Amino acid sequence: MHSTRVHKVINQIIFFCRFIGVWHGEDIPTATQLRLKSFCCINYCLFPISFAIGAITSETIDDSIFLAESSIIIAVLIVKIVMLLWKQKSITRLLDRVCVFSIRNDEDFAFFNEKVEKFIKFVHVFACGTIVASLGCLVFPFIGEKKTFVMDFAFPLDRRNSEIGFWMAYIFFTSGNVLTFLALTFSVIIWYLLLQCSLRYKILGMEIRNSGRITSDSKENMSEKKKQTIFYRDLVASIKAHLHLREVIDELESFLSTLFLLQLATSGLCICGSIYCLAFDVSDNTVERIVHVYTFFNGIAELFMITYLGNEILLSSSHLTYSLFESEWVGQPHSTMKCIIIFGEYLKLPHEMLIGKLYPLTLETFTRILNSSYSLFNILKNTKQ
Repeated sequence: MHSTRVHKVINQIIFFCRFIGVWHGEDIPTATQLRLKSFCCINYCLFPISFAIGAITSETIDDSIFLAESSIIIAVLIVKIVMLLWKQKSITRLLDRVCVFSIRNDEDFAFFNEKVEKFIKFVHVFACGTIVASLGCLVFPFIGEKKTFVMDFAFPLDRRNSEIGFWMAYIFFTSGNVLTFLALTFSVIIWYLLLQCSLRYKILGMEIRNSGRITSDSKENMSEKKKQTIFYRDLVASIKAHLHLREVIDELESFLSTLFLLQLATSGLCICGSIYCLAFDVSDNTVERIVHVYTFFNGIAELFMITYLGNEILLSSSHLTYSLFESEWVGQPHSTMKCIIIFGEYLKLPHEMLIGKLYPLTLETFTRILNSSYSLFNILKNTKQ
């Protein structure tokens, strides 16, 4: 028997949030922590307003499209920041409920650790890409002769002709980049929770398949009655584990439903804007192109990860019926067979996460959004021509 825990990388993220003061260690946050949380939320809410005004007042349609896309992305990031800062108890409760459980077999535990470590490697690559893009945005104003930003956002002070106005705008822009890391950190936690749910279904399928199976050394000396008792015990444990897992995933779905609905509704527009900026090369230099490339891949990654992991939950839960068929069900008593049949009928309904009770969190939804993004891009292309 092995016990799983929250991965050390996720624990380091939690420690960092508590270290900088956006998370509190006690049950009730201090007045300083409340002020810090409020300041972060209010400050970041100014960014989509600034970008939206910049999109309206921009002289070129290319800059307007990029700023409008950025304002939509930041609106979604605001929701993530608000949830990260103010839903600490819910997040820690879900991490404990989803990530802390027991695995019986050594092979299943090794499989689980391998999948988690692969995900952590992807997180490291994602973090490196984010850091490079952010540093590019911060260094960009000092590259050319004129101090200009990657995006021409609106700001009340004259940053082009005033040194004070430039540094105030730079501080404003830098604070937004720092807060963006918090939002992307919450994205990693969401992906980790969804991955754990899919892996728990796979582990459950392995345990159902191994129900009643005994090692060859002790099997010969065991009576048939004892074997049937062991199978029934394992079957009951699997039923309880399945009910508990569905309850936990339903709780996770309820917690993230509003955020996912917003992401599904806006991701098509964001991906379309990124494709437009890359296809028509609206950038003036390499740094701007890097930012556009990162925006494109980040939009794809944000959408793909939640739909892919939701699809994995659907597939892994749909395989449980066959795992039950592969178990040692032959020769079981009539009462146990009745439980197997009822449990098998219940497992025929896979666990599909529904967002807004309408949109399934599957790869089919991902392809539909990409198709809609391509249709919108064609409309913009025809407009430009």
